[in-house]
Amino acid sequence: MTHPFHTNDEFCGILRCSPTTLWRLRRTIPGFPQPFRIGRRLLWSHDQVEQAISLIC
Repeated sequence: MTHPFHTNDEFCGILRCSPTTLWRLRRTIPGFPQPFRIGRRLLWSHDQVEQAISLIC
């Protein structure tokens, strides 16, 4: 069963980048999806992951 959301660490693993690089991508690429913040956690939906990948490639 898949989770409906990915954590920031899982998303970095998918992109094979560091949290710092992900932070920079969020700030520099127009239209890059922004995560949901629940408490201290950043969560990304599957659709946001796909959208981010399409913007990078």
